[in-house]
This record gives sequence, structure tokens and C-alpha cells, in this order.
Amino acid sequence: MSTQRAGQRASPHAPTAERILTRTTVKLRRVRQYGGADHDRTLMFTFEGGTRRAQRSRCSFIDKERVPAFEGEEAWFEVEEVSAKPWPFWRAVRQVAGPGDA
Repeated sequence: MSTQRAGQRASPHAPTAERILTRTTVKLRRVRQYGGADHDRTLMFTFEGGTRRAQRSRCSFIDKERVPAFEGEEAWFEVEEVSAKPWPFWRAVRQVAGPGDA
């Protein structure tokens, strides 16, 4: 006879909580689609640096669903790298004022 605990024991891994690896302030740039049926649609956001694993990459990417809405093509955001399965990802936490020398 199956019990509720039997199902829990059968699962290979328990879900783990997200863990923040890095938090920093960066200027996000909107990447749009040009041409086609969905012209001017936001595809993703990019920022310089960020990744420490891909030494050949000069920028990192953030999925458009992980960035709060904002006006314009560029804005400063506090972003964080989150440890998750199957791989870590970046997300924008909140929009902030840019540094004075930007």
C-alpha cells in the first residue's frame, strides 16, 4: 500500500532554494527584433561583463521576463546572479539611478 511518504522517498532530489551568487549594478540594454511580423519586439537584455565562466564573452544576457518594465532602450538596474538548476541565471531586481560618472 502506497503512502504519502513513499512518494517523497522515491524522488531522487529534494527541491533546493535559490541562492544569490552575485549582486551588482549594471546598465541593461534592450535587444529588439528588427523585421518580420513581430517588428520591434523585445528579445532580451544585455549588459557588459557579468559572467566569470565564459572568458570569451564580453556581455551577459537576461531573459526579458526577468526584467521589470522600463521606458527607453537603456537603464541602470541592480541585478543578481542566481544559482539554480539546470544552470545559473541573471535577473534584474530593481531599477536604480546610474553612477554619477556614467
